Amino acid sequence: MFSMNAAHASKLRDFSDLAHDFARLGVMRGVASLPGPRGVVELAAPMSGIQGVAGAMRGGATTIALRAARDVHENNARAWCAWVNPTNAPSLYAPSVAQARVDLDRLLVIRPDPASLARTVVKIAISGAFDLVVVDAHSGLSGNLTVGSRRRPRVDGSVIVRKLALASEENGTRFLLLTNASTPRPLPWPVSLKVSLPRK
Repeated sequence: MFSMNAAHASKLRDFSDLAHDFARLGVMRGVASLPGPRGVVELAAPMSGIQGVAGAMRGGATTIALRAARDVHENNARAWCAWVNPTNAPSLYAPSVAQARVDLDRLLVIRPDPASLARTVVKIAISGAFDLVVVDAHSGLSGNLTVGSRRRPRVDGSVIVRKLALASEENGTRFLLLTNASTPRPLPWPVSLKVSLPRK
């Protein structure tokens, strides 16, 4: 788990600048302790809307994720990105994605129902087909990993994140989790880096 000292905190203080330069989050060349090209990074942002009802993320999380996808595409002409956006979350607005200079021809948007989110994310991770996977996990990542009996126990989100981390080590995929800063968890997620974005 990444621990942030005062020096790192000062570097991450200006979040408006972060939204324009994703490198400060995970690929800052001069800071060896930040995650490199692999790993699971969490952006915890406040949500707009009524509690319990899906709303838009604030704090620049979506902008940062789009910048990350753009950087992946610019650095590798054959790289693919996936954006997992459950059906209970606001969908991506294609003109904004294009304006962010993300290559739409190499961006796969997947819209699973909330109950299938955990299973879908794990399958994508195991595939190793993507350089970057952005997951809109505003409602968490807990869920069933198999189809069928309702008696099967739900798996905690921390287990899902651990599976993503293992897949990252094996396949080199980077995972960017967009989460609701107000969602409680029974167990902490084993992410490489967690950044809490302030409300704008």
